[in-house]
Amino acid sequence: MNRSLTWTGISLIIDSNLKNKNELVSILQNEGIKLRYNTLENQSNYFIFENEFIKQSTDLSIMLAKYTKKVYGKDTKVYVANSKEFKVIKARSDDIKKYKKIISQNILDGEIREIDISVNVMNEVLDESVRSKMLLDTLILLFLANKCRYDAENLKAEFRTEDSYYTTKINVINDKSIGLYPIYDWIINDDEYEGSYSVKLHIVRQVIVIKQNIKDFKGILEDSKLAYERIVSNKTKDYFNQLNQLKDDFLILSQNENTALRTLHVTFFAWIGYLGIELFNIVTKYDGTNIVYYLFCSKGIKKGIVILMFIAALIIIFIGYASEIKSLQKTYSVIKELYKDKILFETDTEDKSKFETIIKEPRVENPQVIIFIVIMIGLVVRFLIAVR
Repeated sequence: MNRSLTWTGISLIIDSNLKNKNELVSILQNEGIKLRYNTLENQSNYFIFENEFIKQSTDLSIMLAKYTKKVYGKDTKVYVANSKEFKVIKARSDDIKKYKKIISQNILDGEIREIDISVNVMNEVLDESVRSKMLLDTLILLFLANKCRYDAENLKAEFRTEDSYYTTKINVINDKSIGLYPIYDWIINDDEYEGSYSVKLHIVRQVIVIKQNIKDFKGILEDSKLAYERIVSNKTKDYFNQLNQLKDDFLILSQNENTALRTLHVTFFAWIGYLGIELFNIVTKYDGTNIVYYLFCSKGIKKGIVILMFIAALIIIFIGYASEIKSLQKTYSVIKELYKDKILFETDTEDKSKFETIIKEPRVENPQVIIFIVIMIGLVVRFLIAVR
C-alpha cells in the first residue's frame, strides 16, 4: 500500500512526499483533472486508485457513496498505475439500469438506498485483492438478496421463497471474497431474450434458499442454469402449443369473417335483384314518352312507400352485417387477451403490438360503407322527390 495516498471521505489527498508526484499531477492535468490544495476530489468519469481507496476505507456507506456518484458510460476511464496512463473502460455499463431496478424492488436498510452502480464496470476496475473482490461481492449481494441490512462494516442478506428463507452475514472489511460475479454475469445478460434476467434472478434466489450456502457459488450457478433450461424448455413447448391454437382460432375467426361478408353479398345482390324486378315492371307498364323522368322525378305516395321499403331493407341488411362484424370483434378481443401476453408479441417502434400487425381485427371495410352511403343517398333523394 502506498502510504502517501490517503483519503478524506471520498477525496484523495496526494502527499507532497509522494514519489513521482509531479508526474502524476501532470498526467491528471492532461486529462483536464485539477487538484485542489493537493486534494483530488471524486471524479465522476474517472476511476483513480480505487483499489487503494478500498484497502484504506472502513465504511461501506462511504464506498457506496463514492461509486454511486460515478458516471458509468462509454467515456469512463480508469487510471492504470503500472503504465501511468488512462484507459477507456471496455466493460458494458448497460447493466446499471437492471441493477438499479432490482435494488429499488429489494428491501434495503442502510444509509444509502438508491444505488446506481455498474457491477460490470466495477469488475473491470477492481483488482484481485481480497478487499476489492469483497466489495464486488457486497454489491452483488445487495442485488441478489430480497432484503439487506448493512452498517459500516457488516451486511446481512436475506433470501426468501414462498415457504422458506436463508440468511447470511458478511464482514465487508475482514471476510474473504465469495466470488459471486459469475452468477451476476449470467443473470444480467439477456442472451436468451429481453428481460430474462428477472427469471434468472428468481431461480438463483430459490437455489440459494435450497442450498442454504451462499459460498457454494459454482454449485448455485450450475443448478440455476439447469433449472432455467428446464423452465425455458417447458415454456418453448407451451409457446408452440399456444401458437398452434392461435392459428386454429384465427382460421375460425377468418372463416366467420368471410361468411359474414359472403352473406352480405348474397343479401345485397338479392336486394339489387328485387329492385331490378320492380324497375323492370315499371318500365314494361309505362305508356309515356319520358321513361327517365318517370323513373327519377315522378311523384306519388305509393312510389314513396315503395322507395321507403327499399331503404328500410337496405338498412336492415347493413345493420345485420355490422352486427356480425361487431360480434367477430368481440371474439377477436378475447383471442387477443388470451394470447397477447402468453406468446412473445413484442412492441415495435411505433408502440403498436405485433399482434395487431400480424392478426387483423375484423371490421366493416370502406368499400362496403361507401357503396351503402352512395345508394342510401340516392334512395333518400328519390324518396323526397316522390313525396313532395
